[in-house]
Amino acid sequence: MTRRPPRSYRLTLGLTVALMLSLATASAQDYRNCAQTWSIDHPPQRILALNQHAADLLLALGVGKRLIGVAYIDDDLDIADGRYRGVPLLSRQYPSAEAVYAQRPDLVVAGFASAFRLGNLSREELGEHGVASYLLDAGCGVWQNDLFAGVETDLQTLGDMLGETKRAQQLIRRQRAELAEARRLFVGSKPLEVFYLDSASNGLESQGRRGVVTQLLHAAGAHNLFEDVDLGGFTASTEQLLARDPDVILLADALWSTAAQKVRTLRADPVLSQLRAVREGRFVALPFTHLFPGVHSGEAARELAQALEGF
Repeated sequence: MTRRPPRSYRLTLGLTVALMLSLATASAQDYRNCAQTWSIDHPPQRILALNQHAADLLLALGVGKRLIGVAYIDDDLDIADGRYRGVPLLSRQYPSAEAVYAQRPDLVVAGFASAFRLGNLSREELGEHGVASYLLDAGCGVWQNDLFAGVETDLQTLGDMLGETKRAQQLIRRQRAELAEARRLFVGSKPLEVFYLDSASNGLESQGRRGVVTQLLHAAGAHNLFEDVDLGGFTASTEQLLARDPDVILLADALWSTAAQKVRTLRADPVLSQLRAVREGRFVALPFTHLFPGVHSGEAARELAQALEGF
């Protein structure tokens, strides 16, 4: 006859199994991103950031030691020894899927949807390889009228996922304080008409009402010169720009199209050089990554408000 284990043993075993199951459940986590529910099996320890502003947000959350690589640096010339702020630079643009999987990440975070459109690096494909993914809220493809709320969503979701909830709350409070400071600077002032120049390589690339720069300008007390254009990115014509003659020109400062290059292009053009903002040097430059929703958005609004106050 088989003897049954003592009751105390059975109770201990039962409690142990229950504890193991609860720990397994606690380690698995569901999270919302881009209007879908995703899951991650365990707290991420090997994180890959596929855009500079995604890396900046993760670094601000204090998880630099868990960042195993970063790709696609937009505006930082100080990449020392193949590293960005101490994190290994995997690729200057998007890496191949093979290069990503070779890093054995358990979480891939990107700032633009284009990061997940390369071959078998889709979010679904990553999931099939056991790799979780996160796309910053602004990259989800749904236009929102409050980019700063989207940044708070990113901070809260990633903060919870990474065990950095307290730090996320600190960053959210900092953004709100910077936005409040920006409002203080422009309250009572007449909004300046600002033309945003993203690039001048293939025409005057700018943004309309649906562009994130429109909201950034509002937060700084200014108005997008082409806010009546119901588009995100678009190319303005020389004639349109001359007819509207902006008060100020906001320049994106990127590695592939620096603010200085754009100023030279405008001043060398026989027609565009006649713009009042060009003649009077009424330019404001911001780093490219600060012009997209991220951990720098509050700072960008405050700095832009300070710069515009000078005009």
